[in-house]
Amino acid sequence: MPLHLPHKLKTYQKNHTIPYTEFFSKNPKTDKNQIPTYPHHMLPSDLSGVINVCPGAGNCKRTCLHFAGNPAYMRGKNAKRLRQTIAFAADNNLYLETLFLAICRAIYKHQGETIAFRLNATSDIMWENLTFNLSPDVADFAQYKFGIKVNAGKHNNILEVFLDHNVVFYDYTKLKRNWQKCRDLNYHLTVSFDGHDNIRNHKIVADGIKNGVNVAAAFNIKKSEPLPEFINLCGYRLPVLDGDISDSRFDDVAGCVIGLRFKQPRGTIYSKEDIANFCVI
Repeated sequence: MPLHLPHKLKTYQKNHTIPYTEFFSKNPKTDKNQIPTYPHHMLPSDLSGVINVCPGAGNCKRTCLHFAGNPAYMRGKNAKRLRQTIAFAADNNLYLETLFLAICRAIYKHQGETIAFRLNATSDIMWENLTFNLSPDVADFAQYKFGIKVNAGKHNNILEVFLDHNVVFYDYTKLKRNWQKCRDLNYHLTVSFDGHDNIRNHKIVADGIKNGVNVAAAFNIKKSEPLPEFINLCGYRLPVLDGDISDSRFDDVAGCVIGLRFKQPRGTIYSKEDIANFCVI
C-alpha cells in the first residue's frame, strides 16, 4: 500500500497549491447545521477569467455570498477560490480525484457520524454529470490512509462513489437538473429564485416545484422581522420556511419556499435597484 500521495496527483496539487487536506473551507452558515458540514468553494460565475462555474447566474452575480464575510479575510479567501477554480478548469479528472481524497479524509475524521458536503457553496456545477477515472494508486492510497475501499476505474460521478457511506450531498442551483437522478444519488437540491425579471430562471423554478424541489428566495426584510407565512411564486402559492436558522436544506419538508433574508456584505454597496431585482419582496 502506498505511504505517500501518488506522484501525479501530488504534483498537480502542488502546482495549483490545492492540497486535499485543505480543500474544504469554513462557512458561518453551514456551521449552524446540526451535523458537520463541509463547504467547497470556487470563485463564482466568470470571475476567474478561465471558466464560468455558475452558468445560470443572473441577478445573483451582483449579490453573491462570495462577497460576504469579514473583509479582512477577503484577499486570502479570493486567492484560494481562484486557485481551485483554475485547477478545476485545467484538469477535471485530477480535481475530482483530489475532491475524492478530501471527502475520504472527512469521513475518516468523523468515524461513522453522518456528515454533509455542500460542493457548490459558491458555484453551480453539475457534479452528477461529471465522470472521472479513479486511478489504482489513488484508490490504494485512500484505502491505506482512510480505510475506504473504492474500485479503481471509471465512475459516473463523485456522488455515486459515496452512496454506501453516512454522507449527504446538497446544494442550491439555478440550473435545470434531472431532479430524480440527483435524489437517487443522495444529492439534495434546492432551486434558487433569481428575481422577478429573470424569466429563464422562472421556468427552472417552476420545473423544480413541479418535481417536488423546494425554492430558496431572498427577502429584503430585517433580521428581526418575521418572514411571511405564504408567498405566490411562479404560479404556485407556497408556505415559507426560515432558511436562516441553518443551512441543512436536506432536512426541509418538501413543497416550500426557503426564505433567506438579504444580507448586504460589509464594504459592499448595492443600489435599491440591485436589491429589488434580486429579492422576491
